[in-house]
Amino acid sequence: MWIAKGTLLALWLFRFGTMAWLYIVLYRHLPPHSAVAISVITALTIRNQFWWGALVACFVFGYAIARLWSGPLGFWIVLAVTGLIPAGCLALFLVLVYKLKHISQGHL
Repeated sequence: MWIAKGTLLALWLFRFGTMAWLYIVLYRHLPPHSAVAISVITALTIRNQFWWGALVACFVFGYAIARLWSGPLGFWIVLAVTGLIPAGCLALFLVLVYKLKHISQGHL
């Protein structure tokens, strides 16, 4: 059970850490009503070795915390519910990237 809890905690930390990272590095400095290219977001995330290192660190911390502290049931329920919001945003982003790729290639 601690592996499932550790994975849940690790993914929660990683999701919110990624959102905070993108806000601090990118969105905070943008003027109002502007857009960001997908290549900029991918350069800051999947092409960045520190982002992958943060993923590993989040799993290490998540497993360590879940192994050492069981936590109340309400904590894990709140963690699961608040983790659904970034997962939904990620899914929406991936669908948009897929659709834009097909449109840019002339497939409608």
